[in-house]
Amino acid sequence: MLHALIKVKPNISAEDYHRLFLNMGRNDTIAQHLKVITKEPHVAGTPENFATADYVLSTFQKSGLDAHYTDYKVLLTYPLSRSLSLTLPQGEVIQLKLKEQEIESDPSTKNAKVIPTFHAYSPSADISAEVVFVNYGTEEDYSTLRDKGLDAKGAIVIAKYGRIFRGDIVDIAAGAGAVGVIIYSDPQDYGGNRTQGYYPDSRWLPPSGVQRGSIFGENGDPLTPGWPSLPDSERLSVDDPRTKLPTIPSIPISAEDATTIMKSFDGPIAPAEWHGALDLPAYRLGRGPSILNLHYKSNHTITPIRDVFRLIKGSEEPNRYVLLGNHRDAWTFGAGDPNGGTATLLEISQRLGKLLKKGWQPKRSILLCNWDAEEYALIGSTEWVEQNYDLLFSSAVAYLNVDVAVRGPGFSLQSTPQLDDFIQDIAKEVEDPDNPGNTIYESWASSSPDSHPPINRLGGKGSDYSPFVQHAGIASTDFNFGKDFPPYHSLYDDFMWMEKYGDPLFHRHVALGAMWGLTALKLADEKLYVDTLEAQLRSADAPPFVSTSPLLKSIAELRKAALQIKKKAEVYGPSKINKYGTTAFPGISDLVALVTGDEANHSGDGWADVQHQIWRVSRAISRVALVIHGELS
Repeated sequence: MLHALIKVKPNISAEDYHRLFLNMGRNDTIAQHLKVITKEPHVAGTPENFATADYVLSTFQKSGLDAHYTDYKVLLTYPLSRSLSLTLPQGEVIQLKLKEQEIESDPSTKNAKVIPTFHAYSPSADISAEVVFVNYGTEEDYSTLRDKGLDAKGAIVIAKYGRIFRGDIVDIAAGAGAVGVIIYSDPQDYGGNRTQGYYPDSRWLPPSGVQRGSIFGENGDPLTPGWPSLPDSERLSVDDPRTKLPTIPSIPISAEDATTIMKSFDGPIAPAEWHGALDLPAYRLGRGPSILNLHYKSNHTITPIRDVFRLIKGSEEPNRYVLLGNHRDAWTFGAGDPNGGTATLLEISQRLGKLLKKGWQPKRSILLCNWDAEEYALIGSTEWVEQNYDLLFSSAVAYLNVDVAVRGPGFSLQSTPQLDDFIQDIAKEVEDPDNPGNTIYESWASSSPDSHPPINRLGGKGSDYSPFVQHAGIASTDFNFGKDFPPYHSLYDDFMWMEKYGDPLFHRHVALGAMWGLTALKLADEKLYVDTLEAQLRSADAPPFVSTSPLLKSIAELRKAALQIKKKAEVYGPSKINKYGTTAFPGISDLVALVTGDEANHSGDGWADVQHQIWRVSRAISRVALVIHGELS
């Protein structure tokens, strides 16, 4: 009777499991996760953010299977002191507030652990200068300013948030000769044009609200550009120009403080299209006659961060990976940015755990990724991609990102072109939470004049998809609901705002989880490669012995071989001083010969180059070892 002890696996198709996944969504579970994660503000590198990492790890573990974390040591910055004051022509000094107003009905806004308003990676400085208004701080705005006979040389510029990345505002200002930058959130963009009230009475940013953020324009740890920030890694010094850290100070301010500053200076009236909704008689360009005094002192420190992962091994192609990612760190509480996504990722993990218990296993592996220090410079994801680049290049199917999961109604997609049709088909299976009876696809398509769903491209550095797309060349997406997000990076991005205005029933989060998770399931379970060729063979009634399997195998072998050749070239090859010979570690040996030769400059700089080359080769060898080992870190 031995056969009676053998369990027969139920004959359930992948499509059946996918339907089961869609029916498992729980809005109350997502809301509870979000409430826990956003209880305290949790900036990267703080104990509060490590507590959120513990929560994510424990939730992954409770869902079953493998969960682990990877730490990196990276350069982060925090404000030690800052002040902004205005000296009027008659000598009166006005201290600006640089403080967001507490709201009696929202306890989170009274939390003393909220980090002061600041720009990460701003250098320390004490400067005084006249002020020039530069609109959104774009290159075109400076061109307009020059046409008016004005420039920013020696001035502190004041700019509006909204058109370009804040780091670009600072870089462009530095290039124009400015000595400092202040950036504010104009009510026209973030305050409902001062006509619809403010949070908590409406969704709009209060006049005292301030958008924090990083002004570093590169991806990853500034001290390890191009290689992972492991504990024993080579690191640049903070003053090394290769870090590309900002060169002039900047501070974010509120519309309230901006009004005080802009009321104080004269100059020509700005072009009509530059006017916003501050309570001003007119927007003027400056300069003077008032002087702005900016003080900022930063703490630049190397500190640990933590990425958290959960792996579900594939049954047929375990070394092919579908990745879902979201970051966890926030400038304040992060209910919108990013922890609605974190809560949804945790709920997806729980759904997948239930499927596993019912006998499902994906054909390809699924890896859930929860990144740290995204707000500083996409650091957690970039360091991990740098560490695992070779395996990702040869093994990743796609990377699916969610950052600000929900800020209102209306599904939105940013994607690389390979996934457009795939995701549109999935949108036909998920109900629109704001239009019962309609699918997301129907509502999405109807939002476009040509009835085709609008899809934006992932060309910038806006979130954790960037290192996957731009560094590793992996097909990627970024899902979200909603458009504008008034409390972005401010004190008011908390659970109460989300519950009142972003997603009162958390149904949008459930729908986003359905889109995100179902995309991963189908990518993990369905045939993906050489689809066009296989379709052509079927339509031509090719006999059964004609198969694309040899092509797939050869492509995989070619990728692996190309990676190995790339790495081996750094270990041995022709020397620059002996083209006929083969030298072990040619880059190192050539530099040693250069430093010790008869015409060498025996300075420390030459040996520093040797040490840097040793680091380069050691990283190449470590990456080959990871490929041979065959597992992501």
